[in-house]
Parts: sequence; structure tokens; C-alpha cells
Amino acid sequence: MSSEFRSDENMEEWAGNDQGQGHFVDSSSRSHHSLHRNSNPNLGGSGIEAFGHGSFTDIGAAGGVEEDEGPARLFSILEEAVPRPNEETDLNHRRELVEQTWDLVRRWLWTHQDAEERCSAAYIRGQANATPLHLMCKLNNPPSDLIQDIVDAAPDVAGWTDSHGWLPLHHACANGASPDVLRILIDAYPDGKITQDSLNRTPLHFYATRNSDNLASMVENVELLCDSGAAELTDKGGMLPMHYACAYGTSDVVLKVLADAYPDSLTAREQKGRTPMHLAMVNAHRDASPGVIRFLLEGEGSQTVNRRDHDGFLPLHLLAKGLENYRADGSMQRNNVSECLEMYLSAGPTPDADFLTALQDLPDWLQDTAVINPHVRNILNQKIIQRFPTSILMLDGYALFFLIVAFEFASKNHIELRFYNDRDPGEERPGWPVTNETSVAIIVLFAGATYFLGRELVQIISLISLGGLKTWFTDATNYLDMAVIISVYYNTILMVNPGFGDASGFRASCAFTKGILWAAVIYFLKSTNVQFAVFVGGVYFVINRLIAFLLAVGIMLLAFAQMFFIVYLEDPICTGYTNNVTTSTTGENLTMAPTMTLDGEVYAEDPSDCQQFPHCMFWFSLLKVYTMMMGEIGTETRYYDRLVAQLLYLLYAFVVVILLSNMLIAIVTDLYEVIQHDRAAIVFWSNRLDFVAEMDAISYGTRKRIRSCFGEKGGGGLAPGAPSEVVELPNGAPQLSAKDNPDEDDNAAGTKYFREGWKQLMMLFDSNLYDDIDLTPGNIEFWCYLCFQILAVIFFIPLWLMAGVATAGWLWPPQVREYLFVQKETAISRAELEHKKLEQLKQISGELKSFKADLGREMQSDRDDMVRLKLEVEAVQSEVLSDLMQVKELMQTLLDLGGGGSLLSSGPPGGSHIQPGARRM
Repeated sequence: MSSEFRSDENMEEWAGNDQGQGHFVDSSSRSHHSLHRNSNPNLGGSGIEAFGHGSFTDIGAAGGVEEDEGPARLFSILEEAVPRPNEETDLNHRRELVEQTWDLVRRWLWTHQDAEERCSAAYIRGQANATPLHLMCKLNNPPSDLIQDIVDAAPDVAGWTDSHGWLPLHHACANGASPDVLRILIDAYPDGKITQDSLNRTPLHFYATRNSDNLASMVENVELLCDSGAAELTDKGGMLPMHYACAYGTSDVVLKVLADAYPDSLTAREQKGRTPMHLAMVNAHRDASPGVIRFLLEGEGSQTVNRRDHDGFLPLHLLAKGLENYRADGSMQRNNVSECLEMYLSAGPTPDADFLTALQDLPDWLQDTAVINPHVRNILNQKIIQRFPTSILMLDGYALFFLIVAFEFASKNHIELRFYNDRDPGEERPGWPVTNETSVAIIVLFAGATYFLGRELVQIISLISLGGLKTWFTDATNYLDMAVIISVYYNTILMVNPGFGDASGFRASCAFTKGILWAAVIYFLKSTNVQFAVFVGGVYFVINRLIAFLLAVGIMLLAFAQMFFIVYLEDPICTGYTNNVTTSTTGENLTMAPTMTLDGEVYAEDPSDCQQFPHCMFWFSLLKVYTMMMGEIGTETRYYDRLVAQLLYLLYAFVVVILLSNMLIAIVTDLYEVIQHDRAAIVFWSNRLDFVAEMDAISYGTRKRIRSCFGEKGGGGLAPGAPSEVVELPNGAPQLSAKDNPDEDDNAAGTKYFREGWKQLMMLFDSNLYDDIDLTPGNIEFWCYLCFQILAVIFFIPLWLMAGVATAGWLWPPQVREYLFVQKETAISRAELEHKKLEQLKQISGELKSFKADLGREMQSDRDDMVRLKLEVEAVQSEVLSDLMQVKELMQTLLDLGGGGSLLSSGPPGGSHIQPGARRM
């Protein structure tokens, strides 16, 4: 998914199984009888049974059969060539083995011309009731002349089935036999085209899975198999050959043949309600899948873009489901998936809450492709300017603002109050005594935290109703919101009871909470401004790619900290002492614990007594080497008396301070530049997708609960763009759909009036509005027009905007919301330019290959014409020579009869040689 996109062992993908019910085979429960097993659905065993003219004879195991030239020999030859389960054989070796098998079969048939012997050999049955004809069709591309010989010897064998209900025709279709072979088998047993096996699969079901055969042969075979209604027959799982073809991927011309044979197959559902579009999307990694998606979207299959299966899954859900355990390491398969997704999104699926949740379920690398799709961008812009998302966005901003202001005032007051209560008796400071004046601030803090808590709870309940709860756990913003809620509640409770907890712990908790609140502000701004989105995305992007580098730096710091610590362990600078130390504040002489003075600085063994030498304790040494990396070098002569310490200092300065620090700066700069120029659009639209999906889920879930509580029917309580009616569809379950424009907010009467009213206000400032009216100061219309403009600027517009601010954007006209929140088309990044160039190069390469192929065909055609012309010339030359020889013989005969033969046979002039029998004149 070399690298693979997704191997069959770790990918949940579609496959037909013996139960016929499930179409997704997980590695933990994969059926042992799949549609293809080593390219052969059924494998012959070692035991064989003989049929002779209707009688049954068990002739034992193959190992016990003598290597004679009897009827059983033919079965043994073929059985040895059939691949065994889990057999891994080199392709070339397998091809050679098959060719040797055909040579042996030809030799056997050549030495057994008797019809009775051939018939007896054809009637032999082995394990799973397989005949030699079954085994021949299991091998790849059996020769038509050998198939014809067996069919001629025993025509009725073509209508025999093995223990799985498979005819030789089933095996031939599963293994890609030629049209000549299929025609021989069909002529021998015409009903074979509509014969269904134990799982109700026809030969066409099997051949529909082929995607590597010659294209002309594939089309001919499918046309040959379709002409008896096989395209309309379903297996036990309700799957048509079209479902198989779309799941495994095949050529568009083959799909067209199937669609022409049964047009309704493009929209048909199997037992789980999945259409060909569903099955093609879940197998989007296959090389042929982009062509399948393109074919479906160009025809009737485009109607299935918004259809859900019986589990309520869109095709997009199944794409995400198929990639749940995917590891991004296969470029070709990743390109296939991205191409399928782009085509699906360009078809314009309905932007309901399920659709947005499915987008969030996509892997990060695929979500990057989705969010920059024009259709998705348009959806997100339309959603963000609706009243509910705009209001929630503004309420988030208001709540954060009041939380920060109230927490700043309340925390400052309570820290002073706690330290005032813990003061020593008689100690006084400016501003004391302190009183508790934070009742209003505490109420605001409780209200703000409760608002965020309620929002998270509603979001979780809504996601549960949509079946997308896991998206809550994958969104880092939710964890930040929970941190805000918990920290604000905790500190507010401590403020309610100032006697609970110690002052220092409360002060540290307040500092931590303020950091969380300001981080929440940055995350809030990233949903509204692309610069903040780039910044936050850049920080995450850089940290994520610096893990290995930071780990290496940490190891280096630990190493140098430990080396410095060892150098000064038990050194006099850490163990020597002086008793008289002058404090820096009062100038008093104090008697302290063991200390010593170095270069005017006083160091002590106990850090609580005086300034500690930085390398006397390991943790201080580690802190010092870290600050030294950040630029805090300290005293230049610190290591003057220790040669080892000086050498370590020089090595540290070169490796850490110069080399690693500058390398870090260079790496961070390059990575942030990538975010800023190549991933800015991706980062911004991913953030907007998270917010819009969250709002849609809340809106849909809340209204759904309200409808269920009040017993409402219909779509009045649906979220914008959510399914609003149930439509009965042919060949499937009821389909949820949305009426008219999915953006129901813009269709509301109030919104229409607001939009029109703002439009009329703006028209007052349109200079072209009154071109046909004389608006000169001497005209009354000029003063009326001017008065209206002044009233609009001073009264109407400010009042309307302030009303919108007061109502969290609810009373704003749509144009204002569009101006504030609609993100215009972002600039094309370098990555997109490179991608377009790459696509152009691929297109040119494809055209060159096509031209080369056409040129090769023309050259081959010319070569064939030259050979044919040469043969014709040689034929004409032969005819002319033959005619000349006949003329010569005729002339010779005439001369012999009438004389003059010497003229024809005489030697050169002047010669005396005379031919025997010639007359002398």
C-alpha cells in the first residue's frame, strides 16, 4: 500500500468466501476458501477415482499408481502440475512446469489415439471430484487443441461439476483461459454459462475478477459469457458479476460490456446494501480501481455516491474502514487511493454530518488530499458561515476572553490572600491586609468552565449517535478543552475555600492554568486565521520530525552533565569551606555551612546555604549544560584550574553550542518553511474540517434528541445538510437524502431577509446605482441620497453589527459572516505546482508511450506488408520462372521436331563444340 500499500494479510478487503455473506475478509477471520487461492480456487488432492462409462472405480492414491501409459497417467500428469496450497514457486519455474505438462499431455494423447482409452482417461475423478478437464482448466492458459481433444473424447465431462459445484468452465474463467477454450467448453455444454456453483456463482463471476489478461481477449470472453443472462444472476451474497468486477478492478471496456448486458447492475445492491461504488472504494488501493471509479461516475453509478449500505455507511466510510490499519509506505497504491478519493469528492457528495465524520476518519495523509479538494473547501466555507457554527465560534472566543480576565483577577487576589493568611505574626507588606473580592469572578469562571463542559458532552453524545466517537479521541483540541475545564474547575474550587491546600501549590496551579488558557486562545484563532493555523501546524510538524534529533541532543546533554559532575566529584571546590560570608541584601556577616570562594563568587556544599557550584550535584550539572546550550555561559574562568574540565568545555562548546544548536536552527527553519509554503492550505482546511464536523455533529445530535423527546416527525429538526427524508430506491433499502439545497440555513426566511436588507444598504454606496439621475447639490435627490448614506454609516450599519456581536453573530447578515470567515482560494503551494508538473509529465509520458505503441504497431504492420509483398513477389517470380521453363521446354520440343535446335544449344560463336543430337548444317 519494494513497499506495499496494503498486503492481503493486514488489510480488511473484499473477497468472496464460502459462506457467501461477508464481503470483507479480516486477517483474523479470513476464510480458507476464497475466490482465488494461489490463482486456483480448488486444489486437486493426491487420491484419484476413475469413472469408466458411468461406473466408479477407486484406484488409490497417486503415489501408488504405477508410472504406466494407462488412462490414470493423464490425471497424474495434470495433478502434479496443479499448485499446492501455500506453495511458493518462482513464476518462470511455474511457467516452465506448465509447458512441460502440456508436452507430456500431448505425448500421452499422441500415443493413445484409441477413443476408448481417451474416454476412460477423461472420466477419471480425483479429490474434490475433479476430472482431467477440471485440472487442465486450473492451469493457466490451457491450449485449445488439448481441451478440444478431451472434449471430443468425452463431451459430457464439460457439464460435470466438482465438489464445489464448479464446471471446467468455472475453472477456465477463474484462471484466464483464452476465448477459444471458453468457446469449446460452452459449445460442449451451453448451459454452463448460467450454471451456478455451491455459492451461486456463475463462470462470469469468476472471470469478472480478471484484470491482467489481454484486453481484447477479456472483452471477447465477457461478451461470450454475458449473452445468456449471466450478468443478471447473483451469488448467495446477492452480488452480481458487476460487484465482483468493481471490487477486484478491471478494465473500463469490460465494465461497459457488463453494464450493457445488465444496466441496473451499476446501481444494484448486494445483501448488505453495498453497491459497486462501495466495493470499488473499499478496494481503492488496487491499480485498476481509479479506472473503475471513473467509469462508475461517468455513468449511472454516479447515483450511488450518496447511497448508504444497510449499516448506514457511505462509500467514503468504506474507504476509511479499509484503511484503518494502513501503514503509509506504498507510493503507487497511495496514489491510487488518492485518485479514487479525488474523483469521488469531485462528484459532489451531499455534505451531511456523516460525510464530514467520514472525512475525519481518513488517515492523515489522505485527509490532506481531501481538505484541499474544491468541493470540500466549498462545503466548509458554506458550513462555517451558517448561524450555528458562527455563534459557537464567537461564543468560544467570548468564553475564553472572560475566563482569562476573571481568572487573572481572581487568582491574583487569592494568591495574595493565601500568603497573607500564612504570614508570620507582625509581618506587614504594602497592600496588606488583603480581602476576598472575587465573588463575581468565581461565578464567571464556573459559568465559562460549564459552557465548555456542556459543549464537550453534547459533542460526545452527538458523535455516539453518528457512530463516530473515535474521532473525538483523535482530535487534540478536545484534550486541550478538557484541560481547560479541569484546571479552571480545580482552581475555582480552591478559591471558594481559601483554606484548602497550600499557598505555593495553589500559585503553581494558577500559573499552569494560565498557560493552558492562552494555549486555548491560540487553538481558537487557528480555526479562523490561516496564519495561526500555519503557526500551530508548524509547531506540531516541527516537533514531530525533531523527535530523533531532540533525543540525540538529550543524550549529549546527559553525557556532558555526567562528565562534568565526575570531574568535580570530591573536588575542594565542592568540599572546601570558608565561614564568613557577606549577604547581598543586608551586608551582614553570617556563619554558614562549608563554603569556598572562587573568583569572587561564593559556593557552598548545601544549595540552601549559598550559591552552589554548578557541577557539584548531577541535577545542577544537567541544568547548567542545558542553560549553556541556550547561551548562558557564566564565568569564563570557571574551569581554569582543571585541564580535563577545560577540554570538556571546549568539546562541549564545539559539539553542542556550535554544531547541534546551529543544526537545530537550520532544521526548524527548513521544516517551518515547508509548513508555511507547502502545507499552509492543508493545515488550515484540516483545522476548519475539525471545527465544522464538530459543529455539524452537535447540531445534528441535539436536534435529533429534541425530535425524539417531543416525538417530532419529518425533517424540521435536522442539522443543516443532514438527511431530511426517506426515499425508496430500486433494488435496495430506503435511502436517506436531503431536500433541495443542503445549506438550509441560507434558505431560512430570516436569513433571506437579512441578506436582502444588507444588500440594499450596500447599494446606497454603489456609484453606478443612479447613473441615470442627476445627483448634483442643487437637486433634492442628492440630499436625500446623502442623508440615507449618513444614516446608514452612523446608525444602521453600526447598530446591526453591534447586534450581531451581542448575539454571537446570530443577527449578522450572511454577507458579514462570509466576509469574516470565508477563506478564499489559497495560493498554490510549491508542492501543488510540483504535483501539477508531475501530472503533466505523466500525461506526456503516457502520450509518448501511446505514440510509441502506435508507431510500433505501424512498423509491425509495414513489416508484415513487406513480408507479404516479398512473398507475393517470390510467388510471382516462381510463377514466371515456371512459365519460362515451360516455354523453354516447349521451344526445345518444337526445335527438336522442326530443326534449329543447334541455334539454341550451340556454343559461343567460333566454337567447334557440337551438342549431341544436334544436326550439323
